[in-house]
Amino acid sequence: MNNYRHLAIGGMAAAAAAGAVEQDVPLLVRVLAGNPVTSTIMLSCLNTDDARRLRCLHPAVPAVVAGVPWCDLGTHVVDAARWCACFPAAAGAWLKNRAATDLLASEPAVAALRGVTHLDLRGCAYVSDDVILRLPTSLHLLNVRSCHNLTAAASVAHLPALQLLDASCTAVGDALVASLPATLVELQLMRCRRVTASVTLDHLHALRVLHCIDTELSPAALAGCRERGCVVAAASVLRGHTTRVWSLALLVGGRLASGDDKGTVRLWDAAHGDEAAAVLEGNGGEVQALVALPDGRRLAAGVHSIYDGQAGTIVVWDTGVTPPTRCATIGCSSGVHALAVLRDGRLAVGCENGGVQLVEVGEGAGGVVGTMVGHTNVVRTLAVLPDGMLASGSWDATVRLWDVGARECVATLAGHTGYIHGLAVLPDGRLASGSSDFTVRLWDVATRACAGVLRGHTWSVWVLAALPDGQLASGSGDKTIRVWDTRPSSAGGAGCGTAGVTPVVVLGWHTASVTALRALSDGRLASGGGVGDNTVRLWPLPSLQ
Repeated sequence: MNNYRHLAIGGMAAAAAAGAVEQDVPLLVRVLAGNPVTSTIMLSCLNTDDARRLRCLHPAVPAVVAGVPWCDLGTHVVDAARWCACFPAAAGAWLKNRAATDLLASEPAVAALRGVTHLDLRGCAYVSDDVILRLPTSLHLLNVRSCHNLTAAASVAHLPALQLLDASCTAVGDALVASLPATLVELQLMRCRRVTASVTLDHLHALRVLHCIDTELSPAALAGCRERGCVVAAASVLRGHTTRVWSLALLVGGRLASGDDKGTVRLWDAAHGDEAAAVLEGNGGEVQALVALPDGRRLAAGVHSIYDGQAGTIVVWDTGVTPPTRCATIGCSSGVHALAVLRDGRLAVGCENGGVQLVEVGEGAGGVVGTMVGHTNVVRTLAVLPDGMLASGSWDATVRLWDVGARECVATLAGHTGYIHGLAVLPDGRLASGSSDFTVRLWDVATRACAGVLRGHTWSVWVLAALPDGQLASGSGDKTIRVWDTRPSSAGGAGCGTAGVTPVVVLGWHTASVTALRALSDGRLASGGGVGDNTVRLWPLPSLQ
């Protein structure tokens, strides 16, 4: 439908510009131009930019546009008064710098916002405490993220109907939190360094989602929110990496290992501190995969050479001694992108050249014992299924299922339209795959059929992690982690035609792509950030009802 819509609009504009005769105008445009009822129905599917072009179609269109209660937060408004004249029934807008500045000096601009319920001012350099005070009392949603002129004195006491506020990355303080109305349902206060541990949230009885990463709210305040049924996204942050965190693995004793672009692996005591307990260096390239070997003591690092993209190694570390020692280095025929431990203790290795290699990893020795061929591009992710089969996801946009004993592919799962970056096995045996087509697909392995599609990310899905209670975590290039309820009653009812389910919660804040995920034994989720973020974050997770 969208393709036909854009074809029609583009064709109409070209025809009008050239003075073309009727035969040159696409049929769909001619139908719409003579049918105001159909035109009106079409408007419900269009955004403001589309509607501007559609005014050419029929004289009734401008009148219909004026009566539509637009809540368009994707199109910049640079003059609030003119915007209101064009869309008098509009309910929401995204104001850019000039429009925000007008709110201090122009009464018509202030009047234009009366009755508006959704207002996005994010990133506006001229939004100040005084601008906030001139906003309409009708607001339900207000976004002032990254408005750096706000101060610790800012208040929203005059906005009694507010339900969602994003004040992340600003200098707001305790005064703003104290002024929040009891109607508030969602609050985003990430990186608000002037909000202190002395602030209370007890008056926010309706609060259901709280994002407060890198904001110093007290444990008691957060615990009180959780007791009232609020989902709290408040991550601990582990710092030390100086570049992208590619991989995470869980060792015995709750220790967490993280590997980065520069070949460094850090070991963390995630339960008791934010300092790395050990640093394993000299791995020789990007540590794109980490996996704990069956004894829980040895750690295998899959390395993609930064000097020779075709070279790869597996470096095995003994982490049970202090300091940890390198106990084996195994060469592979191609750069290593993924690792998985098979039932018999061998490693499966996803390679740059599209092969899946089988590697023996003995005490102090090891080597490649076979290769399974079928993929035509990088094998980026691997997962072992409950029956011992191996699943591989590739940049050739397919998932393959392998009988490892016979070393042959027994099925190919197709449906993604982009690179496959992540796989995870759900507790009920279904397989999840994440792709650069922005989706997560759920597969019924027994029937080789797609059981559902989860949509919501706005960039590539880089990594997945299955959680024990039927939830699935997905990390994306859109800098968010989404946690989904994947139980069949929620996610699989409509097969692959479904638009997907709403995530239980959307977590932030990484400042770059989410490039690694791992479920921890204490019920939390660990995530690694891409270039520019370079952190490992530990998230408490909501429970399913």
